[in-house]
Amino acid sequence: MIISIIKIYPPTGSEHTIIDVLKSVKVAIANLYDCLECSVAVEAGEDDQVCYMEQWRTREALDRHLRSPLYGRVLEAMELSRIPPEVTFFKVSKIGGLELVGRVRVSPIV
Repeated sequence: MIISIIKIYPPTGSEHTIIDVLKSVKVAIANLYDCLECSVAVEAGEDDQVCYMEQWRTREALDRHLRSPLYGRVLEAMELSRIPPEVTFFKVSKIGGLELVGRVRVSPIV
């Protein structure tokens, strides 16, 4: 699984433009088989930011998406950032879910 996390720092007044663009991309990729999840979140605070996250089944699926016109819309949203956006890709393997929390919490602390 590949996870993409993008942090965009919108200038005052352009938050809704960035969010609208990213939400439209989210709707468009929601039904793609290889897209496992997509979310848009707004983090308020000292450095207001919009966080856009995608999870892809394979690297090949991510690469197809990065070459697509749809990803061009993500790039356009990133261009609106008042400081350079942060873009990070992670290759991860699932080690568990809530059952992992349960197992770890009942294990003795070493």
